[in-house]
Amino acid sequence: MKTDAEKTIEILEASERVADKILVNKQEIIELDKRRQANREALREVRKSDERKHWISVGCILVQMPKDKATGLLEKDQQVIEDDIEKLRNEQRNLVNELRDLEHLSPALGFDMKPLARNELSALQTNLLKFR
Repeated sequence: MKTDAEKTIEILEASERVADKILVNKQEIIELDKRRQANREALREVRKSDERKHWISVGCILVQMPKDKATGLLEKDQQVIEDDIEKLRNEQRNLVNELRDLEHLSPALGFDMKPLARNELSALQTNLLKFR
């Protein structure tokens, strides 16, 4: 049978593991956001440019490719980055709730809220106009 001190140490270790994972995820989100911003800037410059071919950095290699392929590659990369960020944010929500459970706190209010979809927003606006 475990003593109270051993149980306390286990809870603290579990809390520290979850908190470390939260901090690692936060740093990953920051790095991915920087990459997303740089990618967005590159995409805007390629679209603005009148040149037919552009130099694109793929890893540590520079490749010259046509404008349409370059924009397609950048858009695809942008979508992958956004999906990765969304996965990390969802994992972050779960980890924060897990940490709060370990600390015997109530769940963070409003932390797991999601924005309304376009069709939900338009339905809400339509119904609100009826009450005016």
